[in-house]
Amino acid sequence: MEKFNLLIDKPCSENFNDFTKTDKGGFCNSCKKNVIDFTRMSDQEILNYFNSEKSKTCGVFLESQLKSYSNPSTSLNKSKLSTFASGIFGISLLSVLSFTNGYSQEKTNTNETIKVENGTTKQDSDSADLNEKFTVSGIVSDKSGPLTGANIYLKNNNNIGIQTDVDGKFTFPKQLKTGDVLVVTFIGYKNKEIKVTRKDQSITMSYDVKLEDCQIIMMGEVSTTKVYKSKRTAFQKIKSLFTNE
Repeated sequence: MEKFNLLIDKPCSENFNDFTKTDKGGFCNSCKKNVIDFTRMSDQEILNYFNSEKSKTCGVFLESQLKSYSNPSTSLNKSKLSTFASGIFGISLLSVLSFTNGYSQEKTNTNETIKVENGTTKQDSDSADLNEKFTVSGIVSDKSGPLTGANIYLKNNNNIGIQTDVDGKFTFPKQLKTGDVLVVTFIGYKNKEIKVTRKDQSITMSYDVKLEDCQIIMMGEVSTTKVYKSKRTAFQKIKSLFTNE
């Protein structure tokens, strides 16, 4: 389905945080169903899921995720065609400019000086910091205290993660490097990101993460309604190549 509306007709009143955790979300003992956690998915991941999944799905969503979805590949192809059609004139102009600029750049001195610090270049020092591994731990809480069962996962790879214990504590199962980003989530709370940065010479880092309860969550059986478009005329198809419509 290229475009569809995603909604929940009858929201469920169960508490997702009390469900038995599974790889894809949680298991509801009341209805004996696996409830998919979509709150950690991007729009493209949600689109891919419902394009491939044909059976009925019970899921938990952020309210902002219940909306219309469309495949970006169609608009991307149109954009490429439009760019090609509108860029023919630009190519001829650039070819003239590049000849002139190329001639002038031959006379430019391209030597670069890299500052040396303690016998190593600054580039080498930065590279060493990026490659060094750290053990990351912390405590997740809200205004009332520690949160049990909060999810911590590596951004852009939510297959690597852990949950907080009864005291809200966690130690990430994989060593991380400078620049890695952890995402902390808990149903009903605003997601928070932690960027790993070098603070001192220690190989362990600890973070105190406080979440804010401000997101509206909806859970229940998902309804997807395909959005149909009227057939376009030949003139409209040609026009879309130049206007992205």
